[in-house]
Amino acid sequence: MTLLAIALIYASFIAVGVLASRRSRGGTDEFIVAGRAMPLWLATMTMTATWVDGGYLLGTAEGVFHSSLASGLQGGVCFGLSLIIGGLFFARRMRALEFHTLIDPFERRFGKRWAVVLSLPAVLAETFWSAELLVALGSTFGVVLGLDLAAGIIVSAIVVTLYTMLGGMWAVAYTDAFQLLLVAIGLAVTLPFATTAAGGIVHASAVYISAAHQPALTSVSWWDVSIMLMLGGVPWNCYFQRVLSCRSPQAAQAHSILSGLLTIVLTIPPLLMGVVAFAYPWPPDLAARLAAQPADALPLIFK
Repeated sequence: MTLLAIALIYASFIAVGVLASRRSRGGTDEFIVAGRAMPLWLATMTMTATWVDGGYLLGTAEGVFHSSLASGLQGGVCFGLSLIIGGLFFARRMRALEFHTLIDPFERRFGKRWAVVLSLPAVLAETFWSAELLVALGSTFGVVLGLDLAAGIIVSAIVVTLYTMLGGMWAVAYTDAFQLLLVAIGLAVTLPFATTAAGGIVHASAVYISAAHQPALTSVSWWDVSIMLMLGGVPWNCYFQRVLSCRSPQAAQAHSILSGLLTIVLTIPPLLMGVVAFAYPWPPDLAARLAAQPADALPLIFK
């Protein structure tokens, strides 16, 4: 039954991508930046979904379960702040100049050769980030469905590539919005069951607070990583692709700030799931598994 549900969800992603592709009138602008016609609500949804991904959800729960609340909050809050920083200082200007990619302003300033050089770290970053997303999906499938990690990754990659090829940025944006809605519904439905299984949120919180937690990083290292996330979260092509898809410079700035606030708020459900996972009375075999692989905390709670 669960496998059928996953198949239906993936089929719905492709269906949404096909429907969204009908909005595209063809051409480079349509494929890369949605003809610069994306409404504010859709730009906000796709930007939020880009940051609130599988790595974000699993990582938040893992950080709380394995280390501390500060570790769990770090990624979501700092990436949310990076979107706000991007909105305040970069989004309006980039959209006003009507660039197509993150590298365009460097090409204008330094020429094509340096643009090629500077594009290499951007491409590598997006490649590794895509790999992180696919591993998060594959590992979740492995826990919930018992599927092989490689099979989960391959199926997910095929589906994402297919709907992106069909409709470009429009397909990506609408499927992102649909996926974010599913994430919100899924967490809202499962959180009450999870907290009840752990004796209630008050009991789970008391168990968590009373336990000794070893921070994963020293205070200096925590701030070092936090600043890296806040500033390093800005120079991503996936961020500027959404900025440049907005209808106006003002909308580009507004969508970035709104997405940052939503990204911070959506840290709360996986954070609570991490607390629940810590307080839940796991059988010995699963407790040993979580000790070795704390990233499985969220998918095991779902299961």
